[in-house]
Amino acid sequence: MNEMVAITASKLPAHLQGKVKTDNVFAAAVSVGGFPVVSIKGKVFHIQRGDERTLVTKGDDGEPASFLETVIVAVNPSKSKVFYDSGYQDGSVAKPTCYSNDGIAPAGDADEPQAKKCQACPHNQWGSRITDNGGKGKACSDSMRLAIASPDQLNDPMLLRVPAASLKTLGQFGQQLGKRGVEPHHVVTKIGFDHNVAHPSLTFKAIRFVEANELSEVEAVINLEAETIGQITGIANPVTPEVEYRAAEPAPVKAAKIEAPKTAPTPEPEPVAVADDVLAEPVPPKKVAAKVDDYDSIDEALDNLDFDD
Repeated sequence: MNEMVAITASKLPAHLQGKVKTDNVFAAAVSVGGFPVVSIKGKVFHIQRGDERTLVTKGDDGEPASFLETVIVAVNPSKSKVFYDSGYQDGSVAKPTCYSNDGIAPAGDADEPQAKKCQACPHNQWGSRITDNGGKGKACSDSMRLAIASPDQLNDPMLLRVPAASLKTLGQFGQQLGKRGVEPHHVVTKIGFDHNVAHPSLTFKAIRFVEANELSEVEAVINLEAETIGQITGIANPVTPEVEYRAAEPAPVKAAKIEAPKTAPTPEPEPVAVADDVLAEPVPPKKVAAKVDDYDSIDEALDNLDFDD
């Protein structure tokens, strides 16, 4: 342990008093990652902050939370791609052999770019990977990067990678929001798991509009934390990509607890549906999407938006 002389602000030498005070300029020495990452492995939510991995729990019983209530602060509209030359191994801390955050070409700092363009890469072709049960897939996996935050802590955006198996569901959710003229950060989204499949597949449901004060905070975060959000979504190059990929994978779990959102006192309306038959319903022609400002209350706006259709 480093020994340090006794230092107090009130006993600074005269020539140091009144000088500009700064934060810890060596903070990066003990910081592993630039932003937290949400893991969905095993159908449970963990939040990885540097080397610390925290299980998200519900209430005081320590049981894993089955869903997160979040605001989707920002999105990379392009698919991201990740490739490991020997396949990904559980617990690996290795940086991917090749990756892309725009789905067009390998990232500039990719270790071994596999092709000049992702579209022409053999690892990006269907059937380039055979799953354990004999199914076909792609050796280079697709995902979409979201910057999400808790409504109670909007200034703490985190990375959530939506895996390939959940991309159709995410697209349907976006379609439902889009036809109503609602941006993702205008609603609180409940992110859970589809328990009808064995692998971690995410579900997305809009449960309410953000309040006016929440919207102001979200917009401030988008403006003030643009660089961090750019790193989270991959629109800006991450500072330490190898750490970011490590953070999303298994690591020793430190006993900790984060409160999941409390259960609403009244039954919440059935949120945005994402089933195929719902999307097949005809959309009324020339129907202008309602806005929150058109109503006296958020409940009235939700009723009129009819998130169940």
